Amino acid sequence: MPLVSIITPTFGRARFLPALARCVAQQQQVDWEWLVLDDSPAPNDWMREQGARDPRIRYRHSPARLTIGAKRGQLVAMARGDLIAHFDDDDYYAPHYLADMARLLTERHADLVKLSAFFLYAPQAGLLGYMDLNAPDGPQYMPVAAKVSAVDPHDVMPIGDDFVLCYGFSYVYRRALAAAAQFADVDLGEDDNFIRAVVAAGHRVETVDDVRQSCLHVVHPNSTSRCFARYRLPAFLLPQLFPGYAGYPG
Repeated sequence: MPLVSIITPTFGRARFLPALARCVAQQQQVDWEWLVLDDSPAPNDWMREQGARDPRIRYRHSPARLTIGAKRGQLVAMARGDLIAHFDDDDYYAPHYLADMARLLTERHADLVKLSAFFLYAPQAGLLGYMDLNAPDGPQYMPVAAKVSAVDPHDVMPIGDDFVLCYGFSYVYRRALAAAAQFADVDLGEDDNFIRAVVAAGHRVETVDDVRQSCLHVVHPNSTSRCFARYRLPAFLLPQLFPGYAGYPG
């Protein structure tokens, strides 16, 4: 299996990074490197120590503030792997996640794969749910601070026919795509122009529903994305579905 470059742009989330480091270290049956670009006010000494101990981890601090899109672009330029995987700093990725996604990329002869339906958890609202990008219509559960509201997603945000391509936290793709598409220099929706350019250039994009509890998308007050759960699950199922998830750190 080819080397996978895991990329993580981050700002002000030092408390999240140890949990993500465990996710990275526990990835099975795949060779990886982990690239972190941090534009927090001060460098993260803990991350620097991780990089000193493990040459597969490369941590870079930028003294200048950058958008998430700019950080993603720089991380892609730093990557050495043939494949690139987005690991967002506040999400949980199960040990089998990366191998499954890389295998799917090969089996489907795809250039990019992503999740089209996934588990989400909003700790402040106590919401454990399942978001289905294939079915964005009708009443759904939306976490707002410490509450859960029933909403129609179309009333909250514009949703087009390509909605299933959105939410880049689960993108895994061939590094060669960087020649065909770039990330917008913005903090929200930076992956939209990237994925649309990929599709416009004729590259093959495949989506898959998460039926193996591969990833937990965590929604909290500082999240940059808005999410809706088509299905609400009992919160007590969280440790059964994701036994490796250590909980919200802040």
